[in-house]
Amino acid sequence: MDGLYPSLNRRHTHEPVRPEPSAQKIRIGFLGPAAGVGTTTLAFAAAEYLASAYGKRKTVTLLELDPRQAAAAGRPYDKIGADRRFAGRDFISHYRLAAEGKPLHDVNNIHGGINWILRVPGEAGPGPASHALFRLLNNATGDVIICDIPAYAFTSAGDTLPALLADLNRIICVFDPLPSRLLASVPAAEACRAAAAAGVPLTFVFNKLNPGVNLREATRFTGVTDYIPFPAIPFETVYAAEYACRSLASVPEIKAALAQLLR
Repeated sequence: MDGLYPSLNRRHTHEPVRPEPSAQKIRIGFLGPAAGVGTTTLAFAAAEYLASAYGKRKTVTLLELDPRQAAAAGRPYDKIGADRRFAGRDFISHYRLAAEGKPLHDVNNIHGGINWILRVPGEAGPGPASHALFRLLNNATGDVIICDIPAYAFTSAGDTLPALLADLNRIICVFDPLPSRLLASVPAAEACRAAAAAGVPLTFVFNKLNPGVNLREATRFTGVTDYIPFPAIPFETVYAAEYACRSLASVPEIKAALAQLLR
């Protein structure tokens, strides 16, 4: 693995670097109603797709909004190969800035045309009832903010998920049609519908579609008939992408589905 990650001496800092202020933001939440549905993968692909489409006309940010205080921290950071992407540079810890009550606005981790706001491995989250998540959402730099939200992690009484959803310009709820994951998705999907009833545009995605899926049963159970389909991607493609530290936005089937989703 030495060639994959040249330095595992991770350099995480919380000293702000300030770019030019951005214009009014559009916040799009990719919401995972259950673990393993593929929300993080699609959010990363969407950020890279938009960054490529916009070029220098608009700035794109990928914001991880994870309240968990324990072990899952850092998985998206490692998924994008941040140690390799930011080799020789400090990666600014927005979560640490938030925990210390320091300014968050106009602080960047730019690579590949994207501002990456991710929890670093071993870093504690703010908890599901913390208002630090609002600080992260409302102070992130960028014209388009793609939010990766593990909705299933917001489980405690008084958590902030409904209020966070109300602050988005659009919600994209990602289903995995595997029956066990559909069952686990019910509470968070209801939170999405409640936000939609309050006026936040809501789009449903069925991810990992393959010949074994009974779409009639999946749509009947979820009550979703209008959705964007995303195909299952061969394991070898997924593995090759992560080894190369790239998203799946370049896979033709995924690119076509993203174009339909983000038009």
